Amino acid sequence: MKPGSCSAVSSATNLPDSRTAARFGEQLLAELGISKAILEESDHPALAWRRAGLFDLSGQQNGAAQMVPLLIASAMDGVLLALKTLSDDPEKLPVNGALLLGERARMMSRSRNGRASTGGHCRLIDSRQGRFALNLARDDDWALLEAWLEEPASNLEDVERIAAERDAVALVQRGIEIGLAISMDGMAERKPWFSETSVTTGQSEPDVPLVVDLSSLWAGPLAGNLLHLMGARVIKVESQARPDGARQGNAEFYHLLNAGKESVAFDFATAEGRADLLKLIAKADIVIEASRPRALRQLGVNAEQLLAEKRGKVWLRLMAYGDEENRIGFGDDIGVAAGLCSAMEQSWGAPVFVGDAIADPISGMMGTLAAWAKWRNGKGCLIKLSMRDAVCWAMQQENGQMDRPQIAAEWQELAEADRQDLYPKRQNLGTVEEMGASTGRVLAELC
Repeated sequence: MKPGSCSAVSSATNLPDSRTAARFGEQLLAELGISKAILEESDHPALAWRRAGLFDLSGQQNGAAQMVPLLIASAMDGVLLALKTLSDDPEKLPVNGALLLGERARMMSRSRNGRASTGGHCRLIDSRQGRFALNLARDDDWALLEAWLEEPASNLEDVERIAAERDAVALVQRGIEIGLAISMDGMAERKPWFSETSVTTGQSEPDVPLVVDLSSLWAGPLAGNLLHLMGARVIKVESQARPDGARQGNAEFYHLLNAGKESVAFDFATAEGRADLLKLIAKADIVIEASRPRALRQLGVNAEQLLAEKRGKVWLRLMAYGDEENRIGFGDDIGVAAGLCSAMEQSWGAPVFVGDAIADPISGMMGTLAAWAKWRNGKGCLIKLSMRDAVCWAMQQENGQMDRPQIAAEWQELAEADRQDLYPKRQNLGTVEEMGASTGRVLAELC
């Protein structure tokens, strides 16, 4: 990939250059126990942000687009460069990581929405003490409002009126307890983006890993998609009663993430269905899941036990908030919790959302790299990836003294002056199976 030209020199930054993404990629590989040099060059983060279609997603709804003065695009370009160094056929992978951050919004023609997410489900709400994000992404969430606030509330106007007289911390804590996707708006403390529990060592038998993907929506399916492009065989598993909700969303985007995967569906209400699920997971070299642990335990799925039974098995668990294992979270509210809206307030004077559920593609890419690196090294383990902390890593905020408004202004000028085309969108290759189309064949072959 040829880096974009950049004539402006920033006096406020560490001068991001064409090697910034490569350094991030090398850093990630080192964290995962791999020492490799990356020689590729990449675009300046401001140019990559614009060319990925992200520039127009942040700012006031009826105002101008606002540049995000964070190194997220370069960090994600670094993830893809790291993946390409580990791939036998890197040309099958996307051109860069920044592209994946903006591809859903481009397909769905989304635009900036100020204090609301691009999809409209997540809102910033002011309270008497503090500000928080409330994400009503599921139809059932609306029925929880009255119990959460302990007084009648049926719409966002009611929530805003009541919240204005309440303490934000108390509201967020109660919302977490009853199962809402809710988070404080503020700069999160930097923590490791994943933890690892080693279980077994020794390379699993096949040269091509068998991936069982139990996840849904975006982050997990993106990891499955990238592993498929790395050469893995990927089996998508769904509940017959509760299929992946993304099937009812944008068809082009669903196709992009799930083409080439074999589709298996089980009736988890039956002993037979649960037994078949366990048999399939037992065969996997890599497992992807984003469920609350208690939900898996109800199905009889014990990750540690299954890991111990197969050498070299890697289990990728995507968690909204790390050690808060039963806390609900989606891409937009997780991004707020990491500090994205606060960073925009520091830069432009008012908080606005950044990107499109950006914690999902960030976590999907970083989870792919972690899972593939551990599998390749024969290190059977449980990887717990914190989506909030993955976003914090991607923000790359080591310098607390940085002049954020100055960086924002300089990068804004770069983006507005850039005339190159947006990165070419990925093409839908292969077919998407109907739910459960491969169930019988997969069970006969593997179980």
